[in-house]
Amino acid sequence: MKRILLCLFVVFVIPTSIFATSLPMTIAFEFQEHGKFTGVIGKAYVTETSIEIVTFVENNGEIVPFAFIETILEKHSKTAGLYSVKCRNQLGVISTGTIDIRDQLKPKITLISDNGIILTNISEAGRRMKAKIFPKMNLGK
Repeated sequence: MKRILLCLFVVFVIPTSIFATSLPMTIAFEFQEHGKFTGVIGKAYVTETSIEIVTFVENNGEIVPFAFIETILEKHSKTAGLYSVKCRNQLGVISTGTIDIRDQLKPKITLISDNGIILTNISEAGRRMKAKIFPKMNLGK
């Protein structure tokens, strides 16, 4: 019985925990359209099977949050820490791009949707907006 439990632990828990620890907890991002900041910032939590996204928009002085779950449909890695992904959110929008976690202190994400909206690391304009509406909130790396 102990051997079976040990085998289950080795087969299921250890590989999952090693992969999960290589992923950053969160990445601060923004949406861009045609290379321009759209005024939407957010926080992405990357897991083995999904990218959980919370966005924030300022509308007439009010902060409007919205949540997406991008289910990872395909994930390929030719280099350790660099992943090509294809995702679909709950609205059916398909996004493709890369997640680069080779530098744990500065992870990078770029997802491009079918209609050309780009989810990418937060820019200086996004940081200014974040400082204005959420001065004490940590959106991630």
